[in-house]
Amino acid sequence: MATLLSIADTIRVGDMSGPLSSLYVDKKAMYGGTVIKPVPPLLITIITDALRWATAETAADQRSVANYLYWLCGRFGLEAQNIISGPGGGTVIPGAVTSLPYPLDFLVDGSSFIATGETTSTISLFVGYNIEFDRGGQPQYTTDPGDGSTYYSWNRATGAFALLNGAAQLGERFRILPSR
Repeated sequence: MATLLSIADTIRVGDMSGPLSSLYVDKKAMYGGTVIKPVPPLLITIITDALRWATAETAADQRSVANYLYWLCGRFGLEAQNIISGPGGGTVIPGAVTSLPYPLDFLVDGSSFIATGETTSTISLFVGYNIEFDRGGQPQYTTDPGDGSTYYSWNRATGAFALLNGAAQLGERFRILPSR
């Protein structure tokens, strides 16, 4: 269900829509072009003032006048709301929707992606992505923790992956997960 603007908000929209409508008509007159069913700015101003002065006798009548004013403002009413409230939601940048490659999950052995005793590999499938690396179920970092434990190096431009401070051990569980 649509949320109705309050009477006070509708008056603010009307106060802003009159000048916006006037600018639209003036620009079309100055630079050429047709004005498709122009809403006379004066009419918007008159109805806004009638609503402001509460000329309607009942609350239902006042709501009818407010609805009529909002309808009359049309596209200028939407522009007025944007000016009054400010834009919301940020920017949407169109682009292709792409999914990430599947993660690499494996146990280290003599023929695995990173074989027993190896410290480097090229992961061409993940070029252009960042990665997250888990070794034995523990997240690994790209900086030396300083406690003698393992960490790794990743070059997203070339796909060069290196285990630092410890070669792959037989039976270790590795997970390499691409991320944006």
